Amino acid sequence: MSTIILEPSLLKWARKRAGLSHARLAQKVLGEASKADRVQEWEQTGEVTFSRAEKIAEKTYTPFGFLFLDRPPKEELPISDFRTIDNSSMRKPSPELLDVIYRCQQRQAWYREYLISTKSEPFSFRLSNTEYPIKSAKDMRAAFGIGPMLSKSADTWYANLLLHIEAIETAGVLVMRSGTVDNNAHRPLSTEEFRGFALSDKYAPLIFINSTDPLAAQLFTLIHELTHVCIGESAVSNPRQTYASTNAAESYCNEVAAEVLVPLAEFVERWREAADEVKEIRRLSKTYKVSTLVIARRARDAGFINPGQFREFYKSEVAMYKSRLELRRATEHGGDFHSVLSARAGHRFASAIVASALGGGTTYKDAFRLLGIKSIVALRRFAETKYGHNPE
Repeated sequence: MSTIILEPSLLKWARKRAGLSHARLAQKVLGEASKADRVQEWEQTGEVTFSRAEKIAEKTYTPFGFLFLDRPPKEELPISDFRTIDNSSMRKPSPELLDVIYRCQQRQAWYREYLISTKSEPFSFRLSNTEYPIKSAKDMRAAFGIGPMLSKSADTWYANLLLHIEAIETAGVLVMRSGTVDNNAHRPLSTEEFRGFALSDKYAPLIFINSTDPLAAQLFTLIHELTHVCIGESAVSNPRQTYASTNAAESYCNEVAAEVLVPLAEFVERWREAADEVKEIRRLSKTYKVSTLVIARRARDAGFINPGQFREFYKSEVAMYKSRLELRRATEHGGDFHSVLSARAGHRFASAIVASALGGGTTYKDAFRLLGIKSIVALRRFAETKYGHNPE
């Protein structure tokens, strides 16, 4: 086996980038955690076989070419970073977040060229004035057909989320949802790191939602990221308390999202001041089919609860959400593959690339790569099951 000499710091960087200990990487590459000393040796000498270097890159989710650089690269987000935790910036993106953004950018680039080639009209809706969030929310409700009127036709929170996604995709925005990198269950996405991001574009604006979040929270993220799209801004966000004290753009997007889903004037009329505040928050959460945190924000905005009450309610709800998330992770075994794939790639994108591939406009290789499908048989089955495309 041919031996190569790599820069030792790159091997150490790759392991740490993936959050692996010496023993864990030894388990993944050598099959034995007890061989951690071999990993330490690689990081001291840089001497490994070519095939082992390939496996190290694979198991650390590192582009293979990076291991041949002179020094570790400085990986930065390719879009604006508005993530915060406890009002502190989160500046080091995980490999999972970076890979999801890169995958979405690849899909967006394909779809942009597809629209241009078919002489489709650009996405035209824009919010020109960010000083009046109530006016912006009203314009968005009208342009996309979203908000309380749409929520009334939904029986569940999940149905409400899907209705809003459908309305937004119908208007020309790609929406993708996933809780993992591609279909790799070993690479989950963290809501502590991000809840969504927006990729602005003249032709193919795109929204990605971290689907490990509770369904009701995903709806708020969807509208938050849609607001970024409508002001022509690409950004990754983590709207934790629906308030953003340090960033004007995030504050605006949060305020617009809350107003789109629960208009304050209407909310004030529905609120029963004589009722217990917590019970009233839960009642209106069911009425609007949004998260209790959005209703709590509206209650605070209207002066029905004070900032201290909001913070206490927020803490208790987040703790409950986390316990529910752990239960869901422990009990769920994955859904129907075709439905999961359609959500992950987005109905609008998936339908277009499937039709293009089966019609000869896109190579099967590109369709496989962008969809995460490995064979023509799988592609045709997906096409028939989800989109009614019959290649025969």
